[in-house]
Amino acid sequence: MVLDQTELIDGLLDLAQNLGSDAALDVRLTSLCRSAVRLAGCDRSSIYLLVGEYYEEKCHFENPSGAARGLAPQRVHIQDPLISRAVQNRSCVTVEDTERCVLTNQQAEAHAPFVVVAPVLSDAPAALGFVTAEYHQRPHAFDDTVSRLILGMATLAATAVAAERRGRQRIEAHEQEAQVDAALAKVGRELIASLNTPALLERLCQVTTEVLGCDYSCTLLWQPRDDTYVPTACHGATAEEWEAIQLVKFSHNDMADFIDRVRREEVVQVSEPPLESVPVVRLGVEYGISASLHVALRRGDEMIGFHAAGYRGRPKPFTPQQERIARGIGQLASLALETARLVEELERANRVRSEFVATMSHELRTPLNIILGYNDLLLEHAFGALTLEQADTLRRADKSARELLDLINTTLDLSRLEAGRMSLDLRETQLGDLIHEIDVETRRLQEKPGFTFVLHAPASLPPLRTDPLKLKVVLKNLIVNALKFTDQGSVMVDVFARDGGMEVCVADTGIGMTPETQLIIFEPFRQADGFKTRRQGGVGLGLYIVRRLLEMLGGTISVDSGLGRGSLFRVWIPNLAESGDEPRVTRPGDV
Repeated sequence: MVLDQTELIDGLLDLAQNLGSDAALDVRLTSLCRSAVRLAGCDRSSIYLLVGEYYEEKCHFENPSGAARGLAPQRVHIQDPLISRAVQNRSCVTVEDTERCVLTNQQAEAHAPFVVVAPVLSDAPAALGFVTAEYHQRPHAFDDTVSRLILGMATLAATAVAAERRGRQRIEAHEQEAQVDAALAKVGRELIASLNTPALLERLCQVTTEVLGCDYSCTLLWQPRDDTYVPTACHGATAEEWEAIQLVKFSHNDMADFIDRVRREEVVQVSEPPLESVPVVRLGVEYGISASLHVALRRGDEMIGFHAAGYRGRPKPFTPQQERIARGIGQLASLALETARLVEELERANRVRSEFVATMSHELRTPLNIILGYNDLLLEHAFGALTLEQADTLRRADKSARELLDLINTTLDLSRLEAGRMSLDLRETQLGDLIHEIDVETRRLQEKPGFTFVLHAPASLPPLRTDPLKLKVVLKNLIVNALKFTDQGSVMVDVFARDGGMEVCVADTGIGMTPETQLIIFEPFRQADGFKTRRQGGVGLGLYIVRRLLEMLGGTISVDSGLGRGSLFRVWIPNLAESGDEPRVTRPGDV
């Protein structure tokens, strides 16, 4: 048959436009087959695409007016001579029934006596597939125009298939990236949840088996004292296996080459027999590990161990995606282990500091109490009468010594808080009686000209179940602060029931605080800057201890102040249950 050149060009342009649409690949390729039937005048056109070792029919289109003539083969082997010839020549091949190929004969029934085949080519040795134009009868007039048409359609099909596969590869790559990111995010969350090294290592092994989908994971850390690598955590082994594994130590000298390789490559996969000579790999083989990978654990440039994951009874190696996840696990684990080490060192240093502070506080308090005792005896004339000047000097010394004792007691309280050695002693407490005790103990600070101390604590207040000693420290700190920083005017203490607990308000007309100062007063060793603060002394621990004790009691504290207009502290204390459970009370806006 002879095709009109103008019709051919127009048809190919329309076809190219259809193949470039957003429709599914099947729809676009079927459109190509339809155009082949229309332009080449054939009875049927098919497109086969490579799947494994076969070209499988992806789509076809038959001329509605043509007579059906048997079934076309649904797949053709990749080494079929006809297809191999078309691929090798990179051109169309025409086949008649006399050649008896799979496309012209199926079983005993002739399918198409005349077929034109064009390869769908790519850069790979094998073709992506091929396009056919099938005729039930050999055309009376046949020229190369049909061959060029089918070959052009094959080129368009190759473009469409390659573009679709590139798009699918991009999607798969994005999906793999998302899977890697999700896996590493899960590892990061799990490792951040624990800063205790043994717990962290246990969780590391467990989450490794989860995100890699493997059967076994183990961590070995370097022991510098004897230059060995020791198993420290494991997941996926039985209790008996783990008991045996823990007894094994791997000498660095015996694994030097393997360790150097892990250090260089970060991830080493073990599935080849030669590496079974490595002691740690040989041990895994003894316990049924058929494929494993090992990642480096680092502290800076130093390798502090390695982390292993493995399969049981599966010789197939880990995938590149799993290797990427494993590399990320090694990096996250290295960071988490270093963080845990630093936290543990800080905790150790903090314990040493707390023990030193507690010891020194005890040592200082003993002679100071003796000094205060003798000072009281002197003031009580136990050793004879005193002159007015001597008595005044002793009172000044007594005042300074008691301030020093308060400072020592505060420091001791802080060390106990930081060491976590304080526990709650819950009892029924009359808050009014507690505040009256503080009133009596602070009378000296109240003795100022032009100053008034006002206490509102109704006798009808219900009892409060709390720790009275800790609550007394809280309230005394607040009242003493108010008295210290109020030279004239008043300090007013109000007590009333609220929200199932008690609220205590301590208001003064003293120097007040700036908004910036209010942000730091509850932090340790922070004080409001200024001459008045320095003149009153202290190291900035009082309000910090107040906040920490209130946290233990489940209470809250807030402050309202302004420079030159005094301060108002509000403390709320809950009525704790008989069970003595840890308080869990929070209120929005409170410090």
